[in-house]
Amino acid sequence: MAKKVNTKNKTKKKENNKKELNSKRIIETTSSKETSSAVKCIVIVLVILVLVYLLTIFITKNSTDSVVKETTENTTIQYNEILVGTSFNQQDKEYLVLFYDVDADTGSTYYTLKSDYEAKDNTLPIYYVDLGSKLNSDCISSEKNENAENASELKINDTTLIKFKDNKISDYIVGYEDISNYLK
Repeated sequence: MAKKVNTKNKTKKKENNKKELNSKRIIETTSSKETSSAVKCIVIVLVILVLVYLLTIFITKNSTDSVVKETTENTTIQYNEILVGTSFNQQDKEYLVLFYDVDADTGSTYYTLKSDYEAKDNTLPIYYVDLGSKLNSDCISSEKNENAENASELKINDTTLIKFKDNKISDYIVGYEDISNYLK
């Protein structure tokens, strides 16, 4: 009987060993499944981050390209608008300067008069001073000074057209009717 107990013990030990091996294998496969799913999650997160990074680079590159394109266009300088202080200093021998408020209700009317005059042949150069600009507010007055010899003496009380000859006032025209007739 001792042999049977030994064989039973041995078979029990073998069965226990098999159970332990199986449970170790189950634990190993479970832990390897957990490890592989953790690795998959990390890889997915990294792929998403890389895609977001690439998308951000693409968007910012396009937006900066458009900004660069906008700023690299040639700028044009218009010489028709001048300041009161430069009205006596133009390089032309004879020229006209129209003093009016560009943003006033009548501003577009005076702009049209000026444009129509410029479209004609053999006309004098015509400049304009925006009386609505704070830079030109020094010349606005309740009275006019037709005999001003420099910009600091110049006084404008209404829309005015001044003809300069050799940088001195030769004609001083005030009001829409008179300016319109003069520019015809």
